[in-house]
Amino acid sequence: MKGFTKGLVQHRILIIILCIALVVPSVLGMVRTKTKYDLLYYLPQDLETVQGQEILLKDFGKGAFSLLVTEGMNLKDQADMENALKEIPHVDSVIGYASLTKGTLPVEIIPDDIREKFQRGDCMLSAVFFDEGSSSEETMEAISQVRKVAGEKTFVSGLSAVVTDTRQLVEDQEAIYVAIAVALCAVVLMLTMDSFLLPMIFLLCIAVSVLWNMGSNYFLGEISYITKAVAAVLQLAVTLDYSIFLWHSYKEQKALTDDKDEAMANAIRLTFTSILGSSLTTIAGFVSICFMSFTLGKDLGIVMSKGVILGVLGTVTLLPCVIRALDGAIEKTSHKPLLPDVSGIGRL
Repeated sequence: MKGFTKGLVQHRILIIILCIALVVPSVLGMVRTKTKYDLLYYLPQDLETVQGQEILLKDFGKGAFSLLVTEGMNLKDQADMENALKEIPHVDSVIGYASLTKGTLPVEIIPDDIREKFQRGDCMLSAVFFDEGSSSEETMEAISQVRKVAGEKTFVSGLSAVVTDTRQLVEDQEAIYVAIAVALCAVVLMLTMDSFLLPMIFLLCIAVSVLWNMGSNYFLGEISYITKAVAAVLQLAVTLDYSIFLWHSYKEQKALTDDKDEAMANAIRLTFTSILGSSLTTIAGFVSICFMSFTLGKDLGIVMSKGVILGVLGTVTLLPCVIRALDGAIEKTSHKPLLPDVSGIGRL
């Protein structure tokens, strides 16, 4: 292994180019990986909830529904809106007082106890049924069209509406909370490490391994939106320590030899030995959740186990090559420890 690690360090520019080149297919794979928003898909098929959903879709042609509350509409406008909703693709039917009576039967003639079932004040209730599942792409697209047709005075509720909003939130905010996680990690590393450049190197190399992981999800076909939302931050959290191990090992080895390539080669071997046990226990933890009856655990477990493996691979290949390539810059940006000396606490 000594010859391999030394050859790895000596050909560091080639290794860096190959690792970065792998980012291109990874990004393409990540973009083309489908995201699944239907949590019913991950439930055991023998559950009554799943069976009921199948019966509803197969026998009645109604896979999902949403309740609409309109505000300040007269009967004619309400009827026109409900009839327009029926023309939206994948809307099976719309049930509302206005469309059923064609807006010609005043609600005032209906007994109060019955009228209160669908009208309170100037608000009126109606139901929209869809011919696809509650979290299917078709239903979510139909929900978006319902909101456009119904206008600002209409409020859409129900599981399908919640899933549609959840998808939008995940897509809009995923980059934001990943950026926050990276920024917080950078601040912590700058306080605890002895170089201002080193945290950036750590985070960039981890970002490459995260892209490898998310891109390779293409071969799984699809992943859940929950896995997509947490995988990047989780991988950052569980693999960042490996980079710190490599750096400290490299510093120790530099004190023992004047040959920096040899010092890094030794550091790679020592680091791999150290993190192998740690990574295997982490992988075992993620593999264990693959056996959940709620198969979302399998989805998350496979992606995160793969992420840890690729994180270790990046730590012992890409990271040492980048550190050696930027050794001079790291030394120029080195600084005194920003945290107080805690050796006394250590001795205690």
